[in-house]
Amino acid sequence: MIMLYSISCVRCIIGAQSKEFHVTRFCIQPPARGGSPSRVCHWLLAVFMVSALAGGAAADTVTFSGNITQSTQDGTGPAVNNPDLNNIQDLQDYTVTLAFAGSITAPGFYDLTGSSLMFSVPAAPATESSFGSISLTITANGSFDDLSLLGCLTTGSDCLVGNQLSGNFRIPAALLNAQNVPAIGLDQPHPLDLLEDDGTTDIHGSITTYSYTGSTSAVPEPSSVVLLIFALPALSLIKKQLHNRRKRI
Repeated sequence: MIMLYSISCVRCIIGAQSKEFHVTRFCIQPPARGGSPSRVCHWLLAVFMVSALAGGAAADTVTFSGNITQSTQDGTGPAVNNPDLNNIQDLQDYTVTLAFAGSITAPGFYDLTGSSLMFSVPAAPATESSFGSISLTITANGSFDDLSLLGCLTTGSDCLVGNQLSGNFRIPAALLNAQNVPAIGLDQPHPLDLLEDDGTTDIHGSITTYSYTGSTSAVPEPSSVVLLIFALPALSLIKKQLHNRRKRI
């Protein structure tokens, strides 16, 4: 979208410099020789750049949560790369949040490297977000979907030798894009497994709830609100320039 409006504004500038008003109605008045292009073009370009940046912030999120069933206090660790993990205690609530561009609406393999993945235990408090490669696999299983999340930590020697977060659980297939869905943990006894320090630190958790939040909503997106706010002065300026031009004709 930003490319489209940038091109339109470039055409506007060319039209102004060549005194060709028919190129676009936004070029109401050509600049003086050696002057700058129409202020309207600059205004609209700024409007759509801000709009695009605001819209680009939107992301879908997958979250799942449960209780900690094994912590470093049970004999694993102590955590070295992330010492805050040593504050976690059994039975504390945790949440894993995955935010990514685009949407997920069907089973398949999704490479989400570059997305945001966060493990959080607010009561500790402790978090882990240093993840590199991230993938989510959704497998159809009758009337259910089996979800498997793998996030590789950027700390430690390697992902597959004890530096990763994995989550495995099952939800009704019809509720893949719903919120507050009861989940059944798979890969017992550790549906959630956070391994750090090359496997020395091993934190387990149950998985009981799943939610999918889409970026689309009945509430106007920030980009639409920003566009409306900034477009009104631009339209007023266009109207004023048209009025002044008619008076000179």
